Amino acid sequence: MKYGLLLTAVWNRNDPPQEQFAQHRELLQESEKLGFGLMVAGQHLLGNELRYYQPVPYLTYMSQFAPSMEVATGIVLMSLVNPVELGEQLLFLDAVTNGKAIMGVGLGYAEHEFRASGIPHNTRVKRFEEGLELIKELWSDKKHVKFDGELFKVDGPQPSVAPTRKPRPPIWIGGQGEKAIRRAARMADAWYAPPFPTHEGLARLREVFLEEREARGMDPLAGGFPLRRELIIADTKAEARELAKQRSAARYDVYLKWGLGAKLDSDNSGFGSQEDEDIDARFILGNPEEVAEELDGLRRNLGMDTFVFKPQWLGLPHSEAMKQVELFGDRVIPLVEKAERG
Repeated sequence: MKYGLLLTAVWNRNDPPQEQFAQHRELLQESEKLGFGLMVAGQHLLGNELRYYQPVPYLTYMSQFAPSMEVATGIVLMSLVNPVELGEQLLFLDAVTNGKAIMGVGLGYAEHEFRASGIPHNTRVKRFEEGLELIKELWSDKKHVKFDGELFKVDGPQPSVAPTRKPRPPIWIGGQGEKAIRRAARMADAWYAPPFPTHEGLARLREVFLEEREARGMDPLAGGFPLRRELIIADTKAEARELAKQRSAARYDVYLKWGLGAKLDSDNSGFGSQEDEDIDARFILGNPEEVAEELDGLRRNLGMDTFVFKPQWLGLPHSEAMKQVELFGDRVIPLVEKAERG
């Protein structure tokens, strides 16, 4: 098992940038000591409720404070970016980290981001798929890249920057609907599962991914299974549930405002609800032993090999986020490792 730390956006545009940098540095350095091996940063545009620094430069900066960790964009809004530029930026991140970069991409959903980028929302799937195929060509060892798509065309020499990780950085596709999961199975090394599906929905969607890979003659397990779940550690499951309600309400309100709720299906039922059953349906809750048991179940039953942990929430004091990381590293990871050893 590998463990990742999500560098979460919990600040707005008016908060001091150095506060964010300092807290993320401290979280990273502590988590590295505790055995975490991955840092993850995502992307949004023009959302002043949550301040997202763009993930490639942010990970480049943060990687110097935890140099043993891999770095993953989780996720870049592939439909909104130029694939040639993104491909070269990721190769820079790959070089700076000495081959530790992972490219995680997704479609995007927020209408305001598409409008501001001048990109029709109904072209997002075409832009995503064509752009990702172009990046793969640019990352290949072909001396001459020829790509003749509807939206993107390249006919020239290979990029001057070559992948440090061979043959190329891994590609993860994020998404929570069946179409996105099938796309991930076809086009990526792994499906990077977000925390929005219910536990039952997650299990069903994992089966969709495996079935699609097998139907296409692809090794279903080759790229592993990186996964995010919301997780709260407390003395009891009831206490953890109440903390989950307090911590998630403001965050989910922002997601709903940006339009995420309109894009979710039955596998994500109850998203944004603060009812007990809806919290229980998608959070991992309890004391360290209970949390470790659930994580080990995800490993055994679904093949999860990378767990990405988000300790920060809007309004949560930094000391509490640090406490969650320390509990996870000191108490949970050893229990999961013990279970792995049998």
